[in-house]
Amino acid sequence: MTTDLDRFLAQDGRQEAVAEVRRQIDAAGVTYLYCQFISVTGRVMGKGVPAPHWETVAAKGFQLVYGATANLFIDRSGDYIGYGPEARELVGLPEPESFAVLPWDRKVARVFCTLFRGREEDTDPGAYLSPWTPRSTPTCRSPRYSPP
Repeated sequence: MTTDLDRFLAQDGRQEAVAEVRRQIDAAGVTYLYCQFISVTGRVMGKGVPAPHWETVAAKGFQLVYGATANLFIDRSGDYIGYGPEARELVGLPEPESFAVLPWDRKVARVFCTLFRGREEDTDPGAYLSPWTPRSTPTCRSPRYSPP
């Protein structure tokens, strides 16, 4: 079964874009990447990754708790809002076109990411993680991507 995640990775030109980001990382001397996404409240969230891992993260993504989409807030009982700590993890995949070196710290760069349900999920693995129903409007901002 082909998933949204698989289709995202198979976009035309993605491999060339990933290679171009590697050239920019090396040319600028970037040592650290901040893989960003927007939480349900509009807060910029993310995960830091050492720059030598760029190609791995671009190919496999990074994993993060689902609670990060709700700012890792807890309720009055001390439980994460959305998902508990025992829940499986989401997958974030970087969008190479959004790569930018930070002007105030040239050793750090940011890249926006699209989020997907984890590959090991029982229901709809690899589906877009969005406020819409699975397989509807994707959140990808890539100009190369056309939804199925």
